[in-house]
Amino acid sequence: MTLLAGRRVLLVEDESLVAMLAEDMLLDLGCEVAIAMRLNKALDLVQSGSFDLAVLDVNLGDAHSYPVADLLNERGTPFLFATGYGQQGLEGSYRNVPVLQKPYQAEPLEHLLVRLLTSEVAPLLDCSRDLPPSCRCQDAQAGGNRFRADQVR
Repeated sequence: MTLLAGRRVLLVEDESLVAMLAEDMLLDLGCEVAIAMRLNKALDLVQSGSFDLAVLDVNLGDAHSYPVADLLNERGTPFLFATGYGQQGLEGSYRNVPVLQKPYQAEPLEHLLVRLLTSEVAPLLDCSRDLPPSCRCQDAQAGGNRFRADQVR
């Protein structure tokens, strides 16, 4: 049994096949998963329920998931962003939020979720500072497919 077993995870992903793949990975980790494929659905889920963690695709068609991130942050729910653009794909005030490089891979997903649960993470959204991410599981300079779990300096 892992630390993630029984954790309620919100997955916000607008691509059907990608959402199914990520859901399968989360279920394999023992998580309970709620999926939202649109911004309004994600906001409704956060407002009406409670989650232990969240995985947010940054780009949701013609919208961004930042309003969901803001609401999760207000509620103290740890979350990460998933994007194919890496840290550079985030707006400035969100740059210290952990990023999972897409396409989803099970090992980096598990690593980041466990880290969110076990780390003392000060407010993820702090507009007064522009800090680097505390962890990057994909080293873009090493080809983008090499797993890294060390601190970024």
